[in-house]
Amino acid sequence: MTILIIIGIIILFVAFGKSKPTTKPTNYYDSAKNPQFNKATTVNRTSKVKITITGPASNTTNMDDSIIDIGSQSYKIDSDYGLVSKVPYWSHSYVYNYSEINYATTAQKKFYQDFKTKFLSGEYSDLEGNTNYVFILLFDLLNEFDKHKDVTKLELQLEILGDNYPKTKSYGVNFLIKKMQEVGDDKGVARLREDHYDYNSQVTYSTFEWRNKYKKKLSLTKEETNILDKIWYSSNNFVSIEYCCIEVIKLYLMTIKKLQQTYIDSDSSIEKEFEEIADVVVRKHFRYRKGSNNYKYAMQSSENEFHTNIFKYCENAVREYYGHKRKISIDPYSSSPEAKEEFETKLINKITQIHLSLISKINLPDEETEIKLNLLNTTRWKIKFDQITLNFNKNPKEFVSEIIVLGNLNIENPSVENIFFEASKFIAKYDQETALLLYIHYLYHDMKSVTFDNKQLTKTIQKSLFKNDNQVENFQVIVSEFINDKDFKKAINSVSQVYAIKRKKIQLDKSLIKEVQKQHSGTVELLNEYLKDDGSEDSENKPKIEEQIEIKITQRDREPTVSIYSEELLFKPIHTTTLETFAKHNFSILQSEFESFAKSNGAFKNQLIENINEICFDILDDLLIEEDEDYYSINQDYYQKLLA
Repeated sequence: MTILIIIGIIILFVAFGKSKPTTKPTNYYDSAKNPQFNKATTVNRTSKVKITITGPASNTTNMDDSIIDIGSQSYKIDSDYGLVSKVPYWSHSYVYNYSEINYATTAQKKFYQDFKTKFLSGEYSDLEGNTNYVFILLFDLLNEFDKHKDVTKLELQLEILGDNYPKTKSYGVNFLIKKMQEVGDDKGVARLREDHYDYNSQVTYSTFEWRNKYKKKLSLTKEETNILDKIWYSSNNFVSIEYCCIEVIKLYLMTIKKLQQTYIDSDSSIEKEFEEIADVVVRKHFRYRKGSNNYKYAMQSSENEFHTNIFKYCENAVREYYGHKRKISIDPYSSSPEAKEEFETKLINKITQIHLSLISKINLPDEETEIKLNLLNTTRWKIKFDQITLNFNKNPKEFVSEIIVLGNLNIENPSVENIFFEASKFIAKYDQETALLLYIHYLYHDMKSVTFDNKQLTKTIQKSLFKNDNQVENFQVIVSEFINDKDFKKAINSVSQVYAIKRKKIQLDKSLIKEVQKQHSGTVELLNEYLKDDGSEDSENKPKIEEQIEIKITQRDREPTVSIYSEELLFKPIHTTTLETFAKHNFSILQSEFESFAKSNGAFKNQLIENINEICFDILDDLLIEEDEDYYSINQDYYQKLLA
């Protein structure tokens, strides 16, 4: 009879269910699966009915802990329906956040704390269908992450949670992706989206697609494919250039094969060495107890992490080989000296030695890649320029030819005019006409740039180029006409006229001179005196080199300068000059170079950056100029917002 009563109450309980508030808060789980879902749902209240659930004894001190409104009368039933259970029953409901624990009974709270403690120590309780506990734990772990910010730790916890309590799996992955996005872990996001690939998601380029692309393009063997599968794809400006990416992959595959052979020669294997390194890393860096589930999972994921770091070292090696100054930051396990030393001694030091013999097998960039690299690194041209000047063999024509080739490889580089300006300065001491030709090249590119800098050659160089005022004036005319008519070919052809000697040829009849000298010897002597005086006077009036006129280039009929920036921005000239300098350097300048720029303009670099950021903040609601390792950088999208 008692059993029938209990069954009847259960049926009644299921039929009516737990009453809901009139307006239901957003379903956090559904929002994790579909960010567009944010509509609250409403549930009409049923008639006010109350059942009080207690244990078998009626002398419970906390009678309201288990009140559920489902009827018009109060009934007392066993919380576990008379069944033997160690898990306090918790009627299923949506858990929106960790604060839902506040509505649990004392027994439920006590059990949850025990459940959490066991979970963290590697023991996973059977919840007997009471899923509220595990979802409370999910949000509890997410809250703790906001304090410790250890993505790897959270990922391990949610992975284990999902493996043992599958209903949390999809929610855990989506919440983890959000947390990774918050801290800027793009690699982790890409990896998770691949490992838990959802064809309904808006993933534009996954690791899966990246691997398949290069497996086909390089016709990789099965062994090489397995090696490539061990890395996580991480896009950046360098490897987004296909030629560069292919060479990095080639070096990575050669490095792994060479590393395997190195370990074999030492009577070991790559698997054994990686396991020993991983053991130290997991125990010392992650501080997981050996044998625990966290330890086991971290050991399994360490191999892929090692391969990914090796790939990064290969990328940096190719960057250096290609003269690309910027390198990606690699500093794994820095929080543990023991783990860091183990990783570097047993792995990285060997890779460094391997690269000494392998790097020469990497193909040098082709023309298209050179142009792209020079756009990414606007000062990269200096490496080739230094080689050209170092190997200069006193042949001006050959020098000009090499400089023009270098200029073509920097055709998309906003700083291309500097190549020709520096070349003009260098060749001035060897060949005057060539120096002027290269200066015309400089002006040609300078006029096409964002800002017309109109740099002047130094007075010392001008003294070596021009012997008198006429030569200076002739070149000034050529330059001024070029700036106004933009006729490059005409300007180049006119340069040779700067040094042309313009004299009238006079032919003298020596016999007549002698006859005149006899007849007018006195007159000739007097004439000689006059000529001496004229020569002396001419010598005194001859301009000295030290007093030569400086080249002054002006542009006739030039329109008044109009600011390209919004009128709302109260920029001073130093501010606009700074922004134009960033634009010419592809919006990224070495901090040392920027400091020199600021000093040359009588400003302090930090104060200058702060002033510009402050002026732009109202429009951008963010910082315009930010530090990026050794560089100061500007977000190009932000820059576009500043334009008029």
